[in-house]
Amino acid sequence: MQKLILFFKGFLIGIGKIIPGVSGSVLAISFGVYEECLKRIENFFHDIRDNFLYLAPLGTGIVLAVLLGSNVILYCLEHYYVYTMILFIGLIIGTIPGLVKEHERNSKDWIIISLVFFFLYFVYQGVRLQEFVPTQSFFTSIHVFLLGFIDAVTTVIPGISGTSTFMVLGSYTFVLRLFSNPFAHISYTCLFGFGLVSGILLTIKFINFCFRKYAHMTWNFIFAFLFSSVFFLILKVVDFIHSGNIFSVFVLFISSFYLMNSISD
Repeated sequence: MQKLILFFKGFLIGIGKIIPGVSGSVLAISFGVYEECLKRIENFFHDIRDNFLYLAPLGTGIVLAVLLGSNVILYCLEHYYVYTMILFIGLIIGTIPGLVKEHERNSKDWIIISLVFFFLYFVYQGVRLQEFVPTQSFFTSIHVFLLGFIDAVTTVIPGISGTSTFMVLGSYTFVLRLFSNPFAHISYTCLFGFGLVSGILLTIKFINFCFRKYAHMTWNFIFAFLFSSVFFLILKVVDFIHSGNIFSVFVLFISSFYLMNSISD
């Protein structure tokens, strides 16, 4: 039963990776597997059998969701955008009460969370760098490597949107073109890949270190990232909600909220 639940959570995390604006790591946090996964990945060879039995069903769910769910999710986003986004907003918010109860915060913590939240809002809403145009230079090579590293950081750290970050850096168009045709500029693809792999390994070590040494403050930042992620998702759909769909949207939100709230309990 536990393996089936892990597979189900992994499948939803994988679907979350496909949907623009939804963070797979936020879903992992919400489902209570994030911290455990980071520890097991970093210490995988310390107990290979036990770590494999935990990570395998979760990883299988993620991979299957990405491989099998891409076309379905793209179809749902194209034809049922509001309902698809509301489903995941409900799933994420449904786990927040359990997380807050498990990791109690005091008034000072909520002040820190609020400050980080408003900082993220300012950065993503108010800052835009000049569009990145690659050239045949050493600077471009370093830049592409760092973009891969940044992609890894936004993947591992919950609530930070990779898409929004690349837009802020003026590199969204470049990354989109690189993903759509990775063999057109194989040198850029390799540099991005090296940055991605090294970023994942280093970020996992960094997050695990933060959990070991500064667990309480780390959770403050995670809550700030989590709330900002939900807030930005709501901004994406609020303009599409009207009198014709508000009842069905409400029912779907409540259903997904209580589904994940019951699973979290």
